[in-house]
Amino acid sequence: MAALRRRASSLRTQIVRINRTLPTWAWPVVIIIVAVLLGNIMYTSGLANNSPIGFTSGISRSICRLACGRSFIDPNVGFITQPLSHLAAMDLLHGHVPWWNYFEGLGQPLAGEMQSAALFPFTLLFAMPAGLLLFHLSLEMVAGLATYALVRRLSVPIPIATAIGVVFALNGTFAWLGNATLNPVAFLPLLLLGIELTYEGRVFHHVTGWHVIAVAVALALYAGFPEVAYLDGLLAIGWAIVRFFVVPRQARLRAAVDVALGGVVGLLLSLPILVAFVDFMKVANTGSHSTDATIQLPAQALSMFLDPYVYGTIFSNPNAVNAWGSIGGYLLAGSSALALLGLFGARHRALRIFLGAWILVSSLAMFNSADMHKLFNLIPYVKQTAFSRYAMPSVEMAVVVLAGLGLMDLASSRVARRLFFATSAVTVGLTLWAMGASAHYNRGVVLSHRSEIILLGLQALPLVALGLIIIVGSFSKYRIVPVLLAVILAGEAMVNFFVPTAEAPKQINIDYAPISFLLQHQGQNRFLDFDVLYPNWGSQYGLYALNAIDLPFPQTFANLILSQLNPDTNPVRLFFAKGGMGGVILQEKMLVAHFKAYQAASVKYLLMPDAVKPLPQLKKLGIKKVFHDYIATIYAMPTTTPFFSSSTTGCTVSSTSVDHASITCAKGGTLVRSELVMAGWHATVNGTSVPITATDGAYQTVAVPQGTSTVAFTFLPPHEELALGGFLLGLLALIVVPTVRWWRRGTGKHSRDES
Repeated sequence: MAALRRRASSLRTQIVRINRTLPTWAWPVVIIIVAVLLGNIMYTSGLANNSPIGFTSGISRSICRLACGRSFIDPNVGFITQPLSHLAAMDLLHGHVPWWNYFEGLGQPLAGEMQSAALFPFTLLFAMPAGLLLFHLSLEMVAGLATYALVRRLSVPIPIATAIGVVFALNGTFAWLGNATLNPVAFLPLLLLGIELTYEGRVFHHVTGWHVIAVAVALALYAGFPEVAYLDGLLAIGWAIVRFFVVPRQARLRAAVDVALGGVVGLLLSLPILVAFVDFMKVANTGSHSTDATIQLPAQALSMFLDPYVYGTIFSNPNAVNAWGSIGGYLLAGSSALALLGLFGARHRALRIFLGAWILVSSLAMFNSADMHKLFNLIPYVKQTAFSRYAMPSVEMAVVVLAGLGLMDLASSRVARRLFFATSAVTVGLTLWAMGASAHYNRGVVLSHRSEIILLGLQALPLVALGLIIIVGSFSKYRIVPVLLAVILAGEAMVNFFVPTAEAPKQINIDYAPISFLLQHQGQNRFLDFDVLYPNWGSQYGLYALNAIDLPFPQTFANLILSQLNPDTNPVRLFFAKGGMGGVILQEKMLVAHFKAYQAASVKYLLMPDAVKPLPQLKKLGIKKVFHDYIATIYAMPTTTPFFSSSTTGCTVSSTSVDHASITCAKGGTLVRSELVMAGWHATVNGTSVPITATDGAYQTVAVPQGTSTVAFTFLPPHEELALGGFLLGLLALIVVPTVRWWRRGTGKHSRDES
């Protein structure tokens, strides 16, 4: 025993020494990173697989634990985020700028599509086997660390700031959505931090607050979801205006100039991706985003704000499908209780009022209560956003900051201690109301005995958190209490974040055999999917697929679909066999009716589920089975138009690349390339630039002279040279402006010394 006591004493001594040698921010950083890893423990330990291919494609089989539920709300994590980001990462690693995606539809912009986050530095993680997980972990850690630094600037004590960092690192948007929607969220606290540093006038090794603003703006835009970045930016603008009046009068002009400078430089740095996006939007179909669709959350979603799993796990309750399909995150009961307390503090009074107003007004607009949605639509471009979903991250940010201020008040203010039980009681009442309001939608849902117990436990989570907060808070006179409450907040965030990860499959087995067959035999031709390898998984594996799911979507391709391929497609941006077996049969009928148009689109193979028997009409048209296994059957079309062809008699075409062809014509002719025509494409014949025209309204055509010609194609978004110039100007500003200011300060000091 004596030896054990000596070892324990020695260990404590070593810990104390380490703690003294580390900077004050080291432990918070470690704690936030560890909390993120623990929140994702099902994935980081290998107990579950977070690949979205299990529920966004039919080419895999999943092995589950309790049940195979959904770990993400938005299927675009599989249709877009994973495959397109992986393609962009591989392009970059092979020395190619990812301007164009050859593997989706007839081809379309990759960087300009935005959701691929093609030029976002973190996207390189998708080149790794666990790329999606590493990508999400990185964003969550950035969000947590930036939030910690932000609330520390507001004088929130280190233990409380650490917990608030954990809460935002594991926020509801990160927990539920999964797709590119969450990418810019990590940089909202970084942007707010830049504003605070700018107003404080702090300089760290020539890096000032406006540098942080510029980097945050640029990263948020490169992250690939401009709607979220824009709505987050509105919160940041309001924050900047409110905090502006804290700056001493004599320093306000300089502070305002620096905040504006940071924003302008951030936009300059973002020009390569913004210009590509804007140029694509000019010729894109954006569906309901082109006009104000007055999309709003259904009333039943309100209960999920404080009790996230009041309807069970993601999409487990068929009566709450609309709520799950349109919500963008949750707030948590414990954080909300302390945020309500944070409204009444004296310090940073104007900021508290602003954050409370943002939460209230944004929430009303999400449900379009009191026509608040129309008020937001008065702000330019807001009506082009799905406000009801994408405003949620900014509301989550406002709540966690207020919660941090509320905890700080509880540690130092008698008034806050008196208000604590009242605000907690109000939150308990709201949570009980949420549970009661959900009862109607939970009634009649058939669950197993085990599932009923799990559902009751999930529904009780917020009450458990609130109960612990009230019990611990009743001893608020002790200094340790705010720290314990901070631990409860962090624990509540971790548990709620963990729930959907536990729904992920234990193992996903992908049938690579049909993929390998297509890779070996497809060449430059395309395949048409019938509910096996959904869009855009062809981009993941380097397969040319005619099917496509995207937004924005090329309007030229949309027109071709409606006129020649599938007039019944609606909305156009979803061009695949949807609706199970009924969708497969409908697509088969469209193929029969427009067989020549599919041949003209260079479709060579049909990828069908093993259980599907082709329509007799297709067999009469000459399709032949060329591959079969336990999941898929592949049929070959009798003939197809090659990717490079010529409509001129006497011309022969050969090609080894989708960007190069050799054509020999006896009297001159035309080369037809079944790639989507779009501004930005350039062609050369024997090194001389030539115009590209359109055939059938969609395909590229180039005139060639007599003899043998080598034709090359390249794509660069229009105006991208100017965008690169703007980027370099922004990069130069990051270096030159602080250098000039440093030189001027040094010169002034030198002059004063001489006098």
